[in-house]
Amino acid sequence: MSARLSSRMAGRSARLALSMARGRAQPYSMVFVLTNRCNFRCEYCDVPAAAAGEMSTDQFRAAISELAGAGMGRAAFGGGEALLRRDAIDLIEHAKSEGCFTSLNSNGWKTEPYLDRLANCLDMLVISLDGPDNVHDVVRKKRGSYERVIRVIQEAKKRGIAVATISVIGPWNETRVDEILELASTHGFWAYFQPAYVDCFAHDSGLRNGIDPAMLVRLADQLTAAIGHAPVGSSQRFFDRLRAAPNFSDCSRCTAGKYFATVMPDGLVVPCHLTTGQGPYLNGLEVGFTRAFLEMPHPKGPGCAISPYNESDLIFSLDPKAVIAAVRRAFSSPEQISAG
Repeated sequence: MSARLSSRMAGRSARLALSMARGRAQPYSMVFVLTNRCNFRCEYCDVPAAAAGEMSTDQFRAAISELAGAGMGRAAFGGGEALLRRDAIDLIEHAKSEGCFTSLNSNGWKTEPYLDRLANCLDMLVISLDGPDNVHDVVRKKRGSYERVIRVIQEAKKRGIAVATISVIGPWNETRVDEILELASTHGFWAYFQPAYVDCFAHDSGLRNGIDPAMLVRLADQLTAAIGHAPVGSSQRFFDRLRAAPNFSDCSRCTAGKYFATVMPDGLVVPCHLTTGQGPYLNGLEVGFTRAFLEMPHPKGPGCAISPYNESDLIFSLDPKAVIAAVRRAFSSPEQISAG
């Protein structure tokens, strides 16, 4: 990161600290869902069925610039599969030029040809990983997808791009968590885990069939025990929340909508994708993205078990365990953790 970008990030982080001290909202960490379209049809995901209107390149660029001016320090891009949009890399480059820490969520199928460009604008690549090859390919319904994921991880690491994976856990891969952690240690990436939901846009519909509190307690215990010797990305506090299933936390106290939020493909600004249906939310194209963020109704419900959202909420809530885990990720590499 250049000195200029570091200075801008430092300024926005200082602005965030002041906003938090005064109890004011600031759109510091924003997810841009570029499209709900996807080239996969995974067993547990209903996002592609919601594919509809999408903002243009210029509209996304304007949203990024406006939110950067309002204090955005982190811009994450995802889908669906974000790389189905031809302008996805252009938008990531634009966010980097605005001084943001950038990340991209991808299934890995179309990622490799873009790695040289991404090496100049991407801080974190997050790849979906459902397990070893005989699990991943079946869940993804795409033969060769596991092999391509591993190659993308290796090639991204060669180019100096930090890598993490998200594994959506259910009966199909609950017993393969140790193998995913072995892959993380071998290939040097941070591994995150979370359970699957019935409806990706409505957390109150509950978790997928076959996922019960006992399973999540086992998962939390297993991953907590692995933190000291494997590159587990999530904090112990997130695992504490998993153990409280089915009421993981409390949406009314979540910092989603106060310090982080999501811009949907059509410009709607929501606290997170799991609360999209709660509304009414404002569309940034109609009222401006900063206003849409600041006037967003607070989410409600029993909380969720989505790892990135929980970690963001815990960090912005200054939870000690989550902050320590964030520092650990910032100053330690996955290889260092695996080496003990």
